[in-house]
Amino acid sequence: MTARIANVTFHADDPAALARFWAAVMGYPEPEWLTPEEEAELRAAGLTDDDLAARAVAWDEDPAHQRFYFTRYRHEKKHRNRMHIDITPASGRHATREEVEAERDRLVGLGATVEKVLDGSWGPYPEFAIMMRDPEGNEFCLQ
Repeated sequence: MTARIANVTFHADDPAALARFWAAVMGYPEPEWLTPEEEAELRAAGLTDDDLAARAVAWDEDPAHQRFYFTRYRHEKKHRNRMHIDITPASGRHATREEVEAERDRLVGLGATVEKVLDGSWGPYPEFAIMMRDPEGNEFCLQ
């Protein structure tokens, strides 16, 4: 048996808003975190509106696609997380500069910001990527 990634988890101030952003980025449907039955069960167990608002998910329920999980985290972070995700508008190949730039424009329209453009080479190989931040400041790269 081998492991697999269950979720990419984000600590978020507003889990629902960040879930909507990432659902739009990934082309997933509008997030529906809980069914009415699940919500009723959770409320019967004593959870409040604030408890329910503390979590959200963005996913299209396709096991081949990544599930994004958002949770409110109100503790001071002592160390930075030394990873980020890379996304691409292409499937099965390197995206062209034009595709990356068009996707950058779409993501900015959704609320992302551009941190910096990486335009250079690694040895003989050209590299073009755009470092971006989601609406809550989480870094990701578009390549």
